[in-house]
Amino acid sequence: MSSWFSSASALPFPAEPVVRVADPATSSVSTSTPLLINSLAASPDDFKWRLNVPSATEAFTFYLTLSNGTYVLAQMVYSAVGLSPSVQMTLRMYNSDKTKYASTLSPSMSNFKVSDDKLSVTCDQMQFTYNPATRGYTLVFDLGVNVAAVNVLLTPTDAPFKVNDGRLPFGAKDSDGFVDAAFYPRHEATGTISFEGKTTNVVGWGSSSHVIQYKPQVPAKWNFVNLQNEKDAIMLYEFDLPKGGKCTSIGTVVRNGRTIAVTTTNRSVHVQKQNDSKFSGYDVPTQLFVVLNGKTQDLGEDVHVEISIVQKNLLDAIDVLAQLPYLLKVFIQTFITAPYVYQWYEDVSAKVTIGKDSFTVDGKAFIECAFLLKE
Repeated sequence: MSSWFSSASALPFPAEPVVRVADPATSSVSTSTPLLINSLAASPDDFKWRLNVPSATEAFTFYLTLSNGTYVLAQMVYSAVGLSPSVQMTLRMYNSDKTKYASTLSPSMSNFKVSDDKLSVTCDQMQFTYNPATRGYTLVFDLGVNVAAVNVLLTPTDAPFKVNDGRLPFGAKDSDGFVDAAFYPRHEATGTISFEGKTTNVVGWGSSSHVIQYKPQVPAKWNFVNLQNEKDAIMLYEFDLPKGGKCTSIGTVVRNGRTIAVTTTNRSVHVQKQNDSKFSGYDVPTQLFVVLNGKTQDLGEDVHVEISIVQKNLLDAIDVLAQLPYLLKVFIQTFITAPYVYQWYEDVSAKVTIGKDSFTVDGKAFIECAFLLKE
């Protein structure tokens, strides 16, 4: 769930076939540092553009799982990292027949137009417009029907949330850096997508987030999992600090369109890894074991989720610095040795236990692992 700018590489990974091994016992998993949840309430104010945090990135990201098998990621990032503010927009479209489109654009700041209420924005080929009646969005990313285009209405099935004041600190004080995050864990999506001259009516599901990262170079790595199906959703949003520092993690469980639990005692375990020596040099996971633990919002029942994933469908391996503007690239390289992002899209079955009730959530999961520092 990184909000760094990016461009893709198509190098093959993994080099060796992956054979599933036994996942660790849940009792042996070292989970994230738990957060005491005093409030989950989020308002439209939490989804307003701030544009006033120095040395920070501010990102709106939309993730769409569509019924025709297409997965869409659309992101707009405002960056105050570097000598002057900049904007970048990314559209990634992955189709069930393995065709795909990925583009990152760097428009002029003069074309970046935020609405008076700071809830909507227009910038060249991308715009998203807030609907106060539904608290949802109309998302448009138009590169032309002969290339790729998305025009969808996103309607939330439940209220958005943030954990307490939304701020997840990297250290003991704000000057150490932080993430300020608010989430819509579940949208219904209707509209059209276009790809290489063909326009298709689509329905689907998705999620979105508004995230500010102050000193985004501080974490060593990120893990993100977004599982969606017709009724349910499970999300993991997690970062690790360098040199064995703390892990902070937020998870959500959506059942029949309603957010029944937000969890903070979680972990994404890299069960198997292979070194991607020809591209990034990082030890990249090829099998994940995701664990979420928490309580339901209504009755306080125990919630436990397990997801075992062998990652076979790599969408992209991304060199974050590859297409950054020169001055911003130089600034980032001062702090980050080699940022890379890996993305997968997998068929997943999650085992969920709520109180005495157990069930599975089957669906498509978008998985992202980002590496910022070689330790």
